[in-house]
Amino acid sequence: CALHALQLRAASSTEFSQKLEHVASQLPQGPTRKLLQAFKVCSSCNSYKRLGEAHDGGYLTCLDDLTGHVKAAYSMGVEKHDKWSDDVYNLLKVPVYQFDCTVSSPAQKCANCHFFPACLKSKDGAGVINKTNYDLGEALAETGQSNASEGSLIMKMDIEGAEWPILADSSVSKELRRFRQLIFEFHWLEKEEKHGQYLKALTNIFAQGFRISHIHGNNFQGMYEKSGFSIPKVIEVTLLSHSPVLPACQTRQAFESLDAPNNPKDLELPAAHLPSSPQRLT
Repeated sequence: CALHALQLRAASSTEFSQKLEHVASQLPQGPTRKLLQAFKVCSSCNSYKRLGEAHDGGYLTCLDDLTGHVKAAYSMGVEKHDKWSDDVYNLLKVPVYQFDCTVSSPAQKCANCHFFPACLKSKDGAGVINKTNYDLGEALAETGQSNASEGSLIMKMDIEGAEWPILADSSVSKELRRFRQLIFEFHWLEKEEKHGQYLKALTNIFAQGFRISHIHGNNFQGMYEKSGFSIPKVIEVTLLSHSPVLPACQTRQAFESLDAPNNPKDLELPAAHLPSSPQRLT
């Protein structure tokens, strides 16, 4: 009886997935469909460590090949909490550069952390607010990393939506290649009028050899659902440039044991569902 019940449950799950695939296939080709498909996990990591806070402000970081390769770390957006800076310094013993123009001092101090009261902008000026702003190249120059070797830096970025115009600027490619691992909190995926820009940003990242290894939804916001696709409106993403690519990208989000709800008073968001289709953007 138990075996029969499991078989029925598996059949039901398969049928449901097939229905979702069919519904998703009705979404016209275009920026929205391509963007949603781009968030599939396509890279593997053997060992994650949660760096940062236990809940909001904590990010899964892949440890597979950081030690001995990464020479500096960047924390873009520190606001009122930035335990990630302290944790990454303790892990790698490399200088950590913190950027945020919305506060006058760092949220977290560590032995080799360096705070800059500046925000990021794109090279064409998009994303500028009425304070000190650097593009990514200027931020690297300000911290002595303009000539850093490819794959020798790590960056966490949580800048409340300003990430999109910065990453959509194709001139940022040279700077992105200097990073080995990128950890983003991407914002406002429900804004369909901006999906073209969002897609360009991810395409720029993928073109530098990065692939997504982990996604996790921020449960302070809800889910964006569209024609069989379902994804958090605000999503944490870990991208790797030197890790094995999976034989097939995952169409459904897999949770890691180190994942935790950003809002501890509420349940985790449901798993993202990203029906299959040719995905690799270059």
